[in-house]
Amino acid sequence: MGPGRRLISSTALVAVLALSHAAPGAGQTERSLEERCRAEIVELHAFIERWSNAEEPKTDEAFRRFDRVLAPSFVLIDPNGAVIERQPIVDAVRDSHGRWRDSPGKIRIENFRLHQHNDGFALATYEEWHDLGRTAVGRLSSVLFGANADAPNGLDWLHLHEVWLPSDGRDP
Repeated sequence: MGPGRRLISSTALVAVLALSHAAPGAGQTERSLEERCRAEIVELHAFIERWSNAEEPKTDEAFRRFDRVLAPSFVLIDPNGAVIERQPIVDAVRDSHGRWRDSPGKIRIENFRLHQHNDGFALATYEEWHDLGRTAVGRLSSVLFGANADAPNGLDWLHLHEVWLPSDGRDP
């Protein structure tokens, strides 16, 4: 982490257990849980970036990458404290196709860390930065994954909690 940056103290994190023995998804080679968690976070955000920039076709087949990895019980606590269930998230992302088409945006993931894993669950944190023109907006995210052998990285998103980060002072 750069100067002036710090992780939220462990007392601010929700105590949750997480996953060590989940099988990789179909067609996946044996990779560590840490590699699969990191890959899932990066790949899903890369999809959201391509979808938002209209670099993915607006088809059910293309959107399946997003839709298939959110567990039926998925819940997001957004940076403003709203609790949002799975279907409104799926609908909002589906409807956001091309929202950055005229001014392409980038999403970068930084400071990934796997915290806990046990009995089919994994808890990780990461910073998610949206680079939109001259503005970078960041969130610190905690994600709880569950094992799902049918998912691309063998993981389903069960719970996501995001908090706003202060600007890092960099140009995107």
